[in-house]
Amino acid sequence: MTSTTKRGMAIGGGVIALAAAAFFLMGNRDGGPLGAIKDIVAPEPATCPLTGVEPSKEALLERPAVAVKIENNSVAYPLSGLEEAEIVYEELVEGGLTRFMALYHCTDAPQAGPVRSSREVDPAIMTPITRILAAAGGNDAVREVLSENDIVLVDESGAGEAMQRIPREGISSEHTLYADTAALRKLGKKKYDETPPEDLYSFGDLEGKARKARSIAIEFGAASSSYRWNGSRWLRFDEGQPLMSDTGEQIAVDNVIIEEHTINYSPLTDVTGAQSTVIEDVTGSGRAVLFRDGKAIKGTWERETVEGPVRFLTKAGDEMVLAAGTTWIELVPSATGEAKGSFSYAKK
Repeated sequence: MTSTTKRGMAIGGGVIALAAAAFFLMGNRDGGPLGAIKDIVAPEPATCPLTGVEPSKEALLERPAVAVKIENNSVAYPLSGLEEAEIVYEELVEGGLTRFMALYHCTDAPQAGPVRSSREVDPAIMTPITRILAAAGGNDAVREVLSENDIVLVDESGAGEAMQRIPREGISSEHTLYADTAALRKLGKKKYDETPPEDLYSFGDLEGKARKARSIAIEFGAASSSYRWNGSRWLRFDEGQPLMSDTGEQIAVDNVIIEEHTINYSPLTDVTGAQSTVIEDVTGSGRAVLFRDGKAIKGTWERETVEGPVRFLTKAGDEMVLAAGTTWIELVPSATGEAKGSFSYAKK
């Protein structure tokens, strides 16, 4: 076969191929191949289960979350790392004060703290999101509770470079311990490597009617906190003063959830003799209010088992839908327990 013949066959074949492509793209416009392509829906991008936000890298979805106990005491202000947390629980501890449990999954904080000791209520709070807990320690009774619930406690004695003391002028040593969450995860995942469940929360646009809310006030006995809607996020205040991060920015979040519980005092005490607290109704149901987009959605929380998730439901029984972003969950004492608390919100 001559080279001219070969070129002719190649050209002819190319024309046929182009004609076939043209027929595929332009022909049968009433539902042929092109119509079939149009009907194909691209898959939704993977999102972080604790925020509903796309991760910077998909590999982040495959790692466990870590929980860090961070104190809420004015003598330790400003605090560090809370602005990086995806979910923060606020719990009542001894003396009527509160303490934070900050959770990090797709995010990390190189310096979270000051880190303080664990409490016996911690396993019920953090399960099933994670079982890796970073804390300054805890007394023997608390450590036993953590062990019974398979909590992987990473404390100062075993953390190595994952925790360090950072001296602060005028601040006593108990307020100087800080944690690196990436390093903590590396330690903790040797014993626990499960990722948070994908269906813990629902995220999306706010639909239906909701009451206007521009301010939230919460009482925890000796401590009070509040939030104000600034048009885009909820600004956090403690004792009427802005809660500031060490970055110089006021803490601001996308969702605030009130989760009301019966809270009693525990036989366990701290070094000063003050009684710790326990959540009596870890399972069951109770009052809940979701605050997002300057609105309040009233409903209930429900939980069947300690190992299972807490579900937040509207009055109609539908799952509450959170705004994509960060969430602070306030474990507020109800009027039924030994420890009393309250909350309110207003349109202004």
